[in-house]
Amino acid sequence: MEYAEASHSTVEQAMDQGRKAAEKAGQAVKDGYKAAQQYAEDKGLNFDLGDLVRREPWLALVAAFAIGYVAAAVIRRIS
Repeated sequence: MEYAEASHSTVEQAMDQGRKAAEKAGQAVKDGYKAAQQYAEDKGLNFDLGDLVRREPWLALVAAFAIGYVAAAVIRRIS
């Protein structure tokens, strides 16, 4: 019985760490998006993400993959 409780506790701790890492990654993505949007506005660029995705879906997929890859690398370095 003690082994089951210990393994359950370990799984819960791992899940908590995973949730915290996901929250950090989500916040990093939000912050990065806001910074990029602010930069574009400061430079006088009109940036509409929805329009870009409709016009260039493959570019949007590649960008999403790149952002995910960078976020995963950041999470690995943080934790």
